[in-house]
Amino acid sequence: MKICSKKDIKVITGIMAASLLLGGCTENNESPKRSKPKRKVEPKVKTEINLSKVSETEYDKETMDKLYRNYCFDLFSQTIKDNGGNGNLMISPASVMMALDMVAAGSKEESLQQLTDLFAAGQGPLTQQAYAAKLMDTINSAENVEFSCANAVWSNKKLLGDKVNSEYIDYIQKTFDAEYNLSNFDKKTVEEINDWVDKKTNHMIDKIINKLDDATVMVLVNAIAFEGKWYKPYNPSQVRDGEFKSVGGTQTASFLYSNESVYFETEKATGFLKYYAGRDYAFLVILPVDDKISANEFAKNFTAEDYEKFIKSATNDYKVQTMMPEFSYDYEVTLNNTIENMGCNSIFYPKSADLSGIVGNKGDIYVSQIVHKTHIEVNSEGTKAAAATAVSNLAGVAKPEEQEIRVVECDRPFVYAIVDTKTKTPIFIGTVNEI
Repeated sequence: MKICSKKDIKVITGIMAASLLLGGCTENNESPKRSKPKRKVEPKVKTEINLSKVSETEYDKETMDKLYRNYCFDLFSQTIKDNGGNGNLMISPASVMMALDMVAAGSKEESLQQLTDLFAAGQGPLTQQAYAAKLMDTINSAENVEFSCANAVWSNKKLLGDKVNSEYIDYIQKTFDAEYNLSNFDKKTVEEINDWVDKKTNHMIDKIINKLDDATVMVLVNAIAFEGKWYKPYNPSQVRDGEFKSVGGTQTASFLYSNESVYFETEKATGFLKYYAGRDYAFLVILPVDDKISANEFAKNFTAEDYEKFIKSATNDYKVQTMMPEFSYDYEVTLNNTIENMGCNSIFYPKSADLSGIVGNKGDIYVSQIVHKTHIEVNSEGTKAAAATAVSNLAGVAKPEEQEIRVVECDRPFVYAIVDTKTKTPIFIGTVNEI
């Protein structure tokens, strides 16, 4: 089936309140000029995924967790490099991965290989699909915190009808628990999509799209929401006003003071861990040693190797006196250049994109835009975070009378992450440069 026409054919994918558009052929049927990818990716890889084999695929979890952490910090630093500025920034690597893995499930050859290598270089697409499915299951089965991951697809009834690959629909429904809707793509559909995002992000992100044009054929949306109460809540006496040294000058902020038990220190940063209820997830603070730079300047050069070293420095030997501001912000970014600069470029151009496992033939549809939208709130009660695109050895018992004191005062720009304490993997990661 050929679905190219004089109009662009587009598919929109939402990532954590983010959207990923898959387009059709351009008017002159030529591919747009490519930007040079950061990483070299071998072309013309002959590969196709057998969706029926994903559920029975086994993998080495430690290896995949490390590859995921590598991807997290590659995405984080590249996002900062590509978008510049010193404002607050937050992404959800998990959301971006799961949305693009739904695209990968319908990809073939070079497109599939590049998407797989983006997340798990050296591993096969079956392994990556199985890992993403397990991560989603882990999120949705979390206890003591409100944590959810949801997916949905809206297909244009007029343009596609029953042409979408039934095996693909069955797969995303079973593996990613995706809702599938065949819709008219009118104003009512826009309202339905935005209402779904609003509901699935617990009203933290109320809109993902403004309109659907005549050429839009599909909308895929992924939403992740997290709400966690602190394991050790702050009492009123631990909340005081103070001054935050932001990039643009001094700001008045409400600060949270507490003593924590997990301390980190390397030549680049110090930090602490504050657990959420149940201690399966935690808020991780990474404070640059250099107090003259913004958190973004620090983060764009903070590699996965730096993170591994930082995490391994964890100790319970100290009483950690901490101070951090309450904060809340929204962030939205287009990730096309970032994903390309990470070596995945095939999916963006009709001459190379092969998403024929979703619909049509090679080159019929391609990714034209990826938009990622996130929201976070941190206060004395806990954290709320949403996106619509572990440290198991950190707990311990120390004798208070033998403890020295370490101080981590976040009255200046810092990096943070919401992490799984067992695997050390970030679900959300961001910067605070201003209040």
